[in-house]
Order: sequence, then C-alpha cells, then structure tokens
Amino acid sequence: MNHILKILLILMLSFPVQAQTNEWEKIKYEIRTEAVASTGEHAPFWLVSNRHGLSSLENYSTNLSAGLYRDFDKKRGFTWAYGAEIAGAWNHASPFYIQQLYADVKFNCWELSIGSKKRISEGKHATLSGGGLTFSPNARPIPQVRFGINEYTTASWLFNEWVHVKGHLSYGRQTDDYFQRTHMENAPMGSRYVENVLFHEKTAFLKIGKQSKSPFSIEMGVEMYTQFGGKVWEKGRNGDVILYSLPHSYKEYLKAFIPMAGGSESTEMEQNNVNGNVLGSLHLALNYQTDNWNIKAYYEHYYEDHSGLFGLDYHYNREGEKTWITYLPWRDGLFGLELAVPKNRVINTIVYEFITSRDQSGPILQNPSGDMIGQAGGKDWYYTHGIYQSWQHWGMSMCNPHILSPLYNKNPNMTIPYSRIRSHHLGFNGTPSEEFGYRIMASWTKHWGSYEDPLPTPLTQLSTMGEVVYTPKKLKGWKFIGAIAYDNSRLIGNNFGGMISICKEGWFKRK
Repeated sequence: MNHILKILLILMLSFPVQAQTNEWEKIKYEIRTEAVASTGEHAPFWLVSNRHGLSSLENYSTNLSAGLYRDFDKKRGFTWAYGAEIAGAWNHASPFYIQQLYADVKFNCWELSIGSKKRISEGKHATLSGGGLTFSPNARPIPQVRFGINEYTTASWLFNEWVHVKGHLSYGRQTDDYFQRTHMENAPMGSRYVENVLFHEKTAFLKIGKQSKSPFSIEMGVEMYTQFGGKVWEKGRNGDVILYSLPHSYKEYLKAFIPMAGGSESTEMEQNNVNGNVLGSLHLALNYQTDNWNIKAYYEHYYEDHSGLFGLDYHYNREGEKTWITYLPWRDGLFGLELAVPKNRVINTIVYEFITSRDQSGPILQNPSGDMIGQAGGKDWYYTHGIYQSWQHWGMSMCNPHILSPLYNKNPNMTIPYSRIRSHHLGFNGTPSEEFGYRIMASWTKHWGSYEDPLPTPLTQLSTMGEVVYTPKKLKGWKFIGAIAYDNSRLIGNNFGGMISICKEGWFKRK
C-alpha cells in the first residue's frame, strides 16, 4: 500500500508539469464541512446511507474534507486526470480518512485508473436511487487498479452505430483492517473477522439503439465481484488468534477472474465450491428518450451461486443421478423506473424502486420426489459468507443500503443478518430557482431477517429525508445544504435529526 501511495503522489505531481505551455490548465478545489445532530437510537438512515462511507451512526458527528481534482481534457485523445480528498472527523469510525487518492490515464475510449475513487452504481440515478444490489456509494471506496471502457462506446465499424459497449476489470484491496479489529474488540468469543482482503471486479454492458433513428434503446449487462485472500481471525479466551491464512498467489488472482474451485491450500469450503466470496448481478433496462422526456425502466437480479445466476440447481439422488430443478430468478430483484420530465420549476426527475430479496432460491430446494439425499440448494443467505463474513467495507454494506450494514447489528459482528427484505423507495428533485434546489427521499422496508436466523416477527422501517441546496449568486463558489430526516423503525430505532453542510469550490489556473 505504501508503494501504491508513493506512485500516486508522483503521478499527481508530475502530470500538471507536462501540460502544454500555451494552454491553461484547470484544477478544481473543494472544501466541505458537515455536521449532524439527532435524537433516537442512531442518526437517521438517509443521513448515513449512500455517502461513500463518510458518515456516522452516532447522534452527533462532524467532518471536514478538502480535495483537489483535475478532470480529463475531452478535446484530447490522450489525457489524464487525478484527485485527492482527505477528511478529518469526530464521532466517526476513524478520526482521519484518505477518502480519495487516484490517478487516471485515458487514450480514446480506454481508461486506466489507479487508486481510491468515488464511484456510483451502474445504471442508477446518482443521487435519487437507493443504489445497486451489488454495488452502491454506501461504503468507502476501495483502492484498486482498474482498466476498461467506462462510458458507452459505439462499435460503428461493425454495427453502423446501433451497438454500444462498455466494461472494465479491476483488482484491489480493502482498507478496513484496523476498523475491524477495533469494532470486534468486545465481540463474543468465537466471532470472526478477516483482514488483508483482496478485491476483484469485472463488468460487461451492451446497449442497442441509435438516437438519430429511434427514441428507444435497450441495455443489458453483468457485474461480478470477488473477495479473496486475507487472514481469518477468531476471538479467543486469550485474545484474537489467526485461525488460518488464505492463499493469495497469482493463481488466486486467476481464480477470481474465472471463478473456479480452490486448491489444496484453500479451505474445504472453497475446494467444494469456488475460491473466495463470489457475487454479482444481471441488468436489463429499456430507455425512451426525446428532447423533452427521458423514461427508463430497469431490472437488476442479484446472484451468489448457480441457482441465482442460471436459474437452475441440481441434486444427486440415491442412485447418483443428477436431477435439475428450475429456480425463478425474478422472484428476487430490483425493479426501477426513472422519469426525467420536461423542464419546469417544480420537479426535474422522479425515481421509484422496488426490491424483493425474500426468496433467495427458497428455504430449501429438493427434487420432485422429495429425496434429500446428496446436494441440496436454497437458503442462499445473500451478502453473508462463511469465510469473509459479509459484503461490507468499514462496516457499511457495499450494496443497496436497504440491506442493513453490519454497523446496525446489536452485537458486534461483521455479518449481514437482515438480507430478506421487501422495499419501496421514492426519490425526486427539483430546482425552483437558479439559487435553490431540493431533494426528497422516502423508503419503506419490511425485514424478515434470514433463513438461518429469522426474525420472530417481521419488522418494518420508514425512512425519509428532505434536503435543500442554496447556491447564492453573490457568493460565487459557495454552497449551503440543509437536510431533515426521520426514521420510524423497531429495527434501527425512531430517529429524527438534521444535517448542515457548507461547501466552497473553485478553480486554480496555471499555464
């Protein structure tokens, strides 16, 4: 990690010097301070969620961040960008964050990104959506080396501008070792956590449509993520002990890229299944776009194994014969609708999303005869893993925040026990004037726990937030944000509070 930081700093210092001397280069700066005050069991849900992990469950918290950024020069085929953001915080998981530190290089459509960078969910509205089922801006960024095509690029040489593609792959490492150690200090004996976790991500998306010929287009794609490597710690009578270390050779990097069973150095669980914690989602979206209207209907299906990915699972009967069982993947998923209306002073964009994750391949899958001999599927327990505990970073779930983060657990542990949910989410925004804007978020979620640990009675959660943004013309570069939020929940508490944020941004110019 120290070597990576040194490389990033050298790149960031050297890039501006290489700029053409006959042109101006713009470097953006941003300074932001934020304070939250609330009553109840926690800070309100929408004052914590989808803030890239720079938030706190505590009733009172503050943070101060500062950043410098250089964006790509869109006029050039070969260009570069970089960014750095640091933050100091009170009543957070850490008193100091290196929130972003990255250097990017772009040649035509290809991009190489090295470092920690804020990113948003694929195919979702950046500020109104609850986020994707596999990835959302809910947790802190993971430092990684990422290469690919990040924006839809037309394959005009083959399909006459009707087909557009994008995708990427990356490898990185989670940075929450210290957080997990301190968070688990008072955990019960036998509790586990994993340090030095490696991270792999890959995506592929296809868009079919030609705007000049038809207002309709269709998008489809796949995301796949893997946690692998690391050291598993267990709470013991005489302190934490290393239970076992997982392999992290080049073979494990290959097995993360092409999911396959673990080798002899892997655990028995990985030898019988696949190496690491593999999960992902399938995407489908329909778009209708004109000069005034933009309507998008989308579906995302989450998967963790064969039954979720292919809609099939199998068993072996007493005679050793394989029996296939069909699983209906649309029983679980995220269904969304995004509507951008013609320009007006009241509403700009409306987003509605419905999530259901109750099925999880069913409580148990069995063949038609009821024979339970051999392999049995079902009971997937989304987002929780036997080795890596859960799909989290710094205690925040890396998926849609309605899948409650481990930080909400009553007892210190790193699992996600409330993965079976049904959720309705509504978000909309508007700009009544050039100086004022607003955002409204409202969610209703019903929690069933998990098949392994069901709640005795399903618990509901109502979370709302209203936010106003003031950008005065007389104070160029200044932005003032105020928000009020409320939760009504037997699971995370009845919480009420507000947030005030002050931001100053501007540009440095140099030859």
